[in-house]
Amino acid sequence: MADGKKLSSLDASFLYLETPEMPMHVGSMAIFRLPDDYKGDFFEDFKAMIVSRLHIAPILKARLEKAPLDIDHPSWVEDDQFDIDRHIFRASLPQPRDRATLERIVGWMHAKLLNRARPLWEFYVFEGMKDNEVGLYSKMHHAAIDGGAGAALTNMIYDISPIPRKVDPPTAGTRPGQEPRDIAANLLDSYQQLFTQPLDASAAAKNLQLPRTGKS
Repeated sequence: MADGKKLSSLDASFLYLETPEMPMHVGSMAIFRLPDDYKGDFFEDFKAMIVSRLHIAPILKARLEKAPLDIDHPSWVEDDQFDIDRHIFRASLPQPRDRATLERIVGWMHAKLLNRARPLWEFYVFEGMKDNEVGLYSKMHHAAIDGGAGAALTNMIYDISPIPRKVDPPTAGTRPGQEPRDIAANLLDSYQQLFTQPLDASAAAKNLQLPRTGKS
């Protein structure tokens, strides 16, 4: 993901259509059974693993930035104030600590909108489950990820083997993306898009197959 990459019209539409009654994020729920001999802190270990792999999933550190004068779609930029503790949370499952309770709490959490001032994702680690299990609930905005990208992101972050694969660290002194452009250049691009987008939509509409009504 290049720093300053503008959202496509489709991705931006998930932002425009979102309301408190109709969230536009996607979520998943996973349950892991910890090994009997595991003595670590799953929450801290999981958080450390995510931190070590942030560079292979740049979208996790990207926040939205509005276009100049708000005349074009927002862009993704790297969040200089990124704080992992605003995205990965520890939660304790209350009694009776069963899956029905977990599902009810996750349903309530999923109804809450993500904070657009930050990268649009959150993870919750649920502790206190029966049978040495932990729950992992994740949610991410649809503007940032679709089904195919979600599968790719999962493969980048998680391992399918108990033995973690080796992930090369980020190259020292480099930052993913491109040099930020000046405000005037961004404003010019947005101004041009203001006029070209309706033309693009008009051209696309010519190819729509609409049902006929009435007699021919």
